[in-house]
Amino acid sequence: MPRDDSPPRRGRRTALSADPQADPVAGSVPHPSPGRRRRFRPAQLIPTGFGVAAVVALVVASNPGVLGRAISRFDLLLIPVILALSASFYVLQGLRWYFLLRDIGAGISVGDSILLNIAGQSTGMLPLGELTRAVFASEASGDVEFGEVVATVTVQELIFMLILILIAVPGVLSLHRALPGLIVALCGIAFVMVLLLVPPCFHLVHRLVERTPVLRRFTGQVDHLRQDTVVLLHQPKTLGWSVLSVAGAGVGVTLFWLVVHGLSGTDLSWPMASFVLAASYVAGAVSLIPGGIGAAEASVVGLLVLAGVDPATATAAALLQRIGDKGFATLMGFVAYAIARRRFHLSGLTALRPGPPVPPAPATLEPAGA
Repeated sequence: MPRDDSPPRRGRRTALSADPQADPVAGSVPHPSPGRRRRFRPAQLIPTGFGVAAVVALVVASNPGVLGRAISRFDLLLIPVILALSASFYVLQGLRWYFLLRDIGAGISVGDSILLNIAGQSTGMLPLGELTRAVFASEASGDVEFGEVVATVTVQELIFMLILILIAVPGVLSLHRALPGLIVALCGIAFVMVLLLVPPCFHLVHRLVERTPVLRRFTGQVDHLRQDTVVLLHQPKTLGWSVLSVAGAGVGVTLFWLVVHGLSGTDLSWPMASFVLAASYVAGAVSLIPGGIGAAEASVVGLLVLAGVDPATATAAALLQRIGDKGFATLMGFVAYAIARRRFHLSGLTALRPGPPVPPAPATLEPAGA
């Protein structure tokens, strides 16, 4: 695609961009003093510290010597296949994101959407680092606000989580004791969807936020994010292109299945692998720990042991899954970020500035343009 030689414009930002640590669902935004760069605070790493401590506890509990022997048995011939699957997952994620970005009017090509999506993985293990790709897209496009791009990330993650849980149903049915967990996860996603799509329910949340002293100043951010998200969810194309999310979920499950089989040839079915992976995603999301580190690994180990895998092999599978997926994605992210920064003149990873406050949405709280 021919490119304009003029310098790319910086994306406009709503108050959600005041700090990239804003929660894409709750809209919670700290308010640093205007004009100052975001400063890293050691306290931000406390959740990550708990996650790392949980991983260390898993390693110690499984006996490091036995764990080392389990890892040494891994079939090295599977490494290229696993890395190819990991790369494919993020390419599919970027392709799916392209269609959501197109729906909000972002003038970003398919290739650039994939590039920015992979670049965003460079901070995936940092507190709320998943918003980095939204920052990059808003800056690279210059045509959309940061809050609108956050809505595309929110919609994509909600739909992907729902698809992953539905794929896991056959595995759950083979392990009846896990059925309550699946029901809870589905109810949780359904609850979020109801809050977003049913106006009376969101009105209730809106009133609660307005009457809470600490949260009332974020009412505008919550309302605007909800409006942008609902507009996307109401478009038939949003669900139509979710076939790419189905493909991505299949790739992710296959990657995990290969990791387990590469360790010891354990007879773990693909449906059961899909259930274990879905449970780890849910556990990671609920924990609110960056990247779900610790919580995801603990759920993988527990469910694999429940499925008949010995603890050391289960722990090895959880660790190698993390390295093959998020670890490799982080490395790809730094390479992609170096390319994207020169291509689009992006800000540094910690150089985001606060924007002006966002006024509350209209009293109707109906999706704009609906």
